[in-house]
Amino acid sequence: MVDPEGSPLFQSKKATKCDSTIAYRTWPIFLLSFTRLFFISIFERAFLNYLYFTVDINESILGFISSATAAAYIIGPLVGQFITSKLGIRNSIILSSISTPILMGAQMLYFDPLYLISIRILSGISLGVYWPNCYNLLSRWQSVSNEEKSNRNFKQFNFSWNLGFILGLLFGYLWALTLNEYITMTIAFFLSFLLLPFSLFLKKDSELNHLGEKTINIEQYNIKLNSDVNLRKVPKQKSNNHMIVYPILFSWLTLFVYAASKSIFRFSYPVFLKSFGSPSYFAYLIQLSIQIGQLIGLTWSNSMKIYYRKVSVFTSLIMIVFSSFAIIITQNLLYISIISASIGLFIGLIQGASLKIMIDYGAERNTKKYSTTNEVLKGIGFGLTPIFAGFVAEINIYAIFIFLIIFIFSVFIPIIYLSRNIKKKHID
Repeated sequence: MVDPEGSPLFQSKKATKCDSTIAYRTWPIFLLSFTRLFFISIFERAFLNYLYFTVDINESILGFISSATAAAYIIGPLVGQFITSKLGIRNSIILSSISTPILMGAQMLYFDPLYLISIRILSGISLGVYWPNCYNLLSRWQSVSNEEKSNRNFKQFNFSWNLGFILGLLFGYLWALTLNEYITMTIAFFLSFLLLPFSLFLKKDSELNHLGEKTINIEQYNIKLNSDVNLRKVPKQKSNNHMIVYPILFSWLTLFVYAASKSIFRFSYPVFLKSFGSPSYFAYLIQLSIQIGQLIGLTWSNSMKIYYRKVSVFTSLIMIVFSSFAIIITQNLLYISIISASIGLFIGLIQGASLKIMIDYGAERNTKKYSTTNEVLKGIGFGLTPIFAGFVAEINIYAIFIFLIIFIFSVFIPIIYLSRNIKKKHID
């Protein structure tokens, strides 16, 4: 932090990364994350329900439309990285905040599939400007924070977007139940305009770029104050980035599982509702339950020791397989609803481990290539799975879960091998 006069506070001992007193402003990102997920969760569920239940688009076309944004996200972070290099982090997020309501509104005007896919591809590219920059800021803050503050930032970021997602689905359900899906979309559209004023509170890039420089100046200043101390006896500062003991490939494989699992459960439930003749608004409640479970999983994962995050991933993979088997065997909407609602906990545990590894690698290596790669892989997982699921659903919806079981088994052994050296001795 800085004092009211703008001068950095300091201690008599040598300043280190964990003693850093650099000022940075976190709340705008948390607010933006909350707001974006609040209106997006409302809009996406209402939009897809409207297409499937009212416009009566078939499953394969719905798969293409629902995946277009995520599929474009495969290249979105790469485009976003180029835009960020030209405009900077703050201006790039502002640009994304301007384009979001424009692209949302365009989707409500005309429901031709090719037109909608084109608009949603642009939305995916716009999204690629936003999330990688959020993760980049998290890594920057982590590099100048003590361990407690770094963990707190990570928790608050996860909590903000999850809370926005959860509340959005809750309000979306109430509006869809009392009004209709199109009016619900319209409300979400107007809420999206809040992004622009909120993004103006982000610190300018000139201030962000001085974080590392200020850290060095503090250290040099305090070394000068303590010139009589034998600096060779001062132990090297221990890194806060504990999760780099995992290979980065572990993060990427578990990220694929997270994206594929969530995509399949999220896409399949409205299909089950329509096939059983149930109202569309129940999809909000199941997705709400999934998101609450995901938030619990993320929060729980962040409090785990290093070794137990590995255990949580293996346990979650096994539970997703068992859940998929149960859906195939029961073929009952009540049981499918209960299973789908509970799957969020295991998805959250997997995501929590994957995300923390990526953030720690970015902070330790002082690069944004890990956050960019993370978002590209997420785009592949969320983008391709619904397309495949849409075609399979027209033949047999339960076959999607057979695919998920085979997919998890195919990555289980590589994940075990990659984490073989993570023992109980690795504790935070």
